[in-house]
Amino acid sequence: MTGKVVAIAGNAFRETIRQPVFCVVLGVAAAMIALSPTFTMFTLMESVKLVKDIGLSTILLAGLLLAVLSASNVVTEEVRGRTALMVLSRPVGRGEFVVGKFLGILAAQVVAAYLLGIVLVLTARIGVKEAAYTKLDTAVAWGELAALGLTLVVAAGANYLLDKPFPSAVVVSALVLFTLLFAGFGFVDKELSAAPFLSAMDADTIRACIVLVPTVSLLTAAAVACATRLSLVLSVVACSLVFMLGMLSDYLFGRHAAEVLAARIAYRLVPNLQVFWMGDALSAERGIPWSYVGLAFAYGALVSAALVLVAMSLFETREIQ
Repeated sequence: MTGKVVAIAGNAFRETIRQPVFCVVLGVAAAMIALSPTFTMFTLMESVKLVKDIGLSTILLAGLLLAVLSASNVVTEEVRGRTALMVLSRPVGRGEFVVGKFLGILAAQVVAAYLLGIVLVLTARIGVKEAAYTKLDTAVAWGELAALGLTLVVAAGANYLLDKPFPSAVVVSALVLFTLLFAGFGFVDKELSAAPFLSAMDADTIRACIVLVPTVSLLTAAAVACATRLSLVLSVVACSLVFMLGMLSDYLFGRHAAEVLAARIAYRLVPNLQVFWMGDALSAERGIPWSYVGLAFAYGALVSAALVLVAMSLFETREIQ
């Protein structure tokens, strides 16, 4: 069983990162984060906080969009194109098929969130030109531009010389080069002097980005469940509804849970995405302890597992011709 799931997951991962839309959404999200300082430089010394808010919001929205588009491509389209029937005609269970697709899409989602998180942390380190005396970390800015340019060159070379798909080559190249960039600047401070690893980076921003991973997992599981039955448009509507209700769960249901039975039931059933949003903690400069990160991962894993079980149940009873 494990080998079959891993094979399906690997194939789903490759299919996901090969899609041009995956590369486009990832590139647009990264550009929005990197350019966000130009939109926030006139916010009365709150620019860096706003950059972090924009960055976290962009990662969340990109995760939602990528989850729906990826699930539609590797689940809905395979069912419609009868590719799924070819897989299921072999000794592969429907549950294995769903779990494998979920894990493959999730792996691609984690890669995207990881890259966007690196861009956000580096952008926050660069800073915002709020006043004439504000000193920016221009070395990091030039490093990001160099990594971007080298990513495109390497991807183009891999596409031309090795016949590799350009979108997946971009993702893999960016994964390697931006990791090296982040690691390199992790050992130096803003004066480019040697420093303890990550001491010059904002540790709370790093943890805030990590907490978004279970959110991405939850959204991916919801998108896979929707893709087993719904078209792309309906999946977008359903997942967007889950996202909005989850982000507003405390406001819509939580405050009425003690008095109203229906609100109490809804508060228990609707995933509370507000627990993953660390933008308020960063704005208030409250620390994000690792214990909270662990609890967020545990909650996200449980909800994701529940949604995958729902997806398995929906797909088990679907007729495939």
